[in-house]
Amino acid sequence: MDDVAYLEPSVRAVQTNRVERLLRLIQCLQSGRAATVDELARSAEVSRRTVFRDLDVLARAGLAYDFDRATKRYHACRAALLPPVTLAHAEALAILLATRAVMHGPLLWDRNAAASAAMKIESMMPTLIRDHCGPLMDRTEFRPAPASDPASVDGAVMTIQSAMVRRVRVRIRYDSQNEGEVVETTLCPYRLAFIHRAWYVIGYSTRHESVRTFKLSRMIRLTLTNQAFRESDEFSLDSYFGNAWMMIPDGERVHVVIRFSAKVAANVEEVVWHKTQSISYDTAGRLLFEVDVDGIGEITWWILGYGAEAEVLEPPELRERIATHVKRLYTTYSRELVSLQRGRASECEQSSNE
Repeated sequence: MDDVAYLEPSVRAVQTNRVERLLRLIQCLQSGRAATVDELARSAEVSRRTVFRDLDVLARAGLAYDFDRATKRYHACRAALLPPVTLAHAEALAILLATRAVMHGPLLWDRNAAASAAMKIESMMPTLIRDHCGPLMDRTEFRPAPASDPASVDGAVMTIQSAMVRRVRVRIRYDSQNEGEVVETTLCPYRLAFIHRAWYVIGYSTRHESVRTFKLSRMIRLTLTNQAFRESDEFSLDSYFGNAWMMIPDGERVHVVIRFSAKVAANVEEVVWHKTQSISYDTAGRLLFEVDVDGIGEITWWILGYGAEAEVLEPPELRERIATHVKRLYTTYSRELVSLQRGRASECEQSSNE
């Protein structure tokens, strides 16, 4: 791999030694006691020349320090440096696994930044902890579910983030699937959220005069404005999404009851699908799944994914919607089946004539 964290051991050792030396220098600078260059050299066990080089590295990295010309001593600008953190084995492993998941998952659009962060975090850990975590990391893999490529929305994310920090509106040109056309609106961006398989921005749309959800991958153009906005103190994603099955509340709240066959019951039970769900079993080992959702649109596709192993018991309108989809499926596949059967019959007839 290209990431420094996964270099050959000899190369990684050189990188690690340098990082550890820089960390010792940082700790000495932020100890609260000013030190001369000779004292810093003895503390880091390096030459004066190396100390000057390392101080230059820290300065370029933004870790500021002061030099008192009268006493010829250095000390850190405390606001620029983070305090040292001591991690237990389990805490270190959790952080390393988290960075690995981010690097290989769909959450972060800048994989190089993730790889760099992972290298820095791993390099700062003591050898004993790295030796403990290394074998576990080598035997742990992350294979996330299919999702949109986060790199494809890099520019959109940066623009939205800038707008949220500056609290200014964004003019967008958007390919709206719901409206079936390209629309333009001015957006007050409230939240960035990764939901299910992609990144979305949620905010107030002047075109719709309401809070709306926009998928970043469908953004055609985004332009920052100088128009400030103020977000409502009462806004939250929980209240906005309500009891939507996933992210689109598309109707009144309904109580849904689904009966799953014993074949898939355990598969359904082991996942928390919705915050309101409840489950029970009947005497035949079938699972009764109950949930309260705002609208039946999104949950329809989830149910269809289980095919004949799922049967909607309530409400009637959801049961009817599922039945309609099944009939359409049957019509589609029955045409192909009839065509296939006719083709086979024709081949058999030709064969018998020969």
